Amino acid sequence: MKNKKWLLLLIILIPSLMWVILETSTINSYKLHFYGPKKIIAANDTIYYRVPDDLFLQTSTFKPAPASFTIDSAAYPLYAIMFIKNRYVNESYRVAGLWEYLNYKKEKIGHIPVFLISEQSDSLSSITSTLQKFTDNPNVHFLSLPKNNFDSINHVYFTGKPIHIDYSFFVLVDSKRNIRGYYDGRFVAEIKRLIDEYKHLRLKEEKQKLINDNEVKSNS
Repeated sequence: MKNKKWLLLLIILIPSLMWVILETSTINSYKLHFYGPKKIIAANDTIYYRVPDDLFLQTSTFKPAPASFTIDSAAYPLYAIMFIKNRYVNESYRVAGLWEYLNYKKEKIGHIPVFLISEQSDSLSSITSTLQKFTDNPNVHFLSLPKNNFDSINHVYFTGKPIHIDYSFFVLVDSKRNIRGYYDGRFVAEIKRLIDEYKHLRLKEEKQKLINDNEVKSNS
């Protein structure tokens, strides 16, 4: 009988203990920025800029094979995306950091959905050739878009960007479709920062899911 009481006490205390641990952990000690225009609607309430939840891409014959592709929050809660303009056709070094990780540290980035978007071109440029090779990794998707479509989607991700951010940077998007980071793909250190901040957002999501699940169980 005494053991049953202890078991019941543990069942009651464990969710509360986990909540305290999560609240005092490094998950909350590190805050990522929100980028893009924002609206302050009350003293402690801000609406942050969001990209479309179901971004629809008209693609060419590159991977993925279908003529269209949707980056929706169900399939891709968090993801990184990069846009390469035609003026960078001979500048494959712009993805040198990503190349380093995919070739030598694949296990560290293999869980992150990465989208590489280029403008369609009549010739196979050095950057296009490089990007296509990356698609040997199942988490990397390369899409080539008509210029008009490319420009309009590219603008969505860089609206209100800091002046030092180039249009060839990686963009990290969270599950609410807020822009949470820009990263210079030329440098290994920047890709490491992208990986670390992706993990940070995933941990925060798992924490919130745990809290929500415990609230539902408590109410029931």
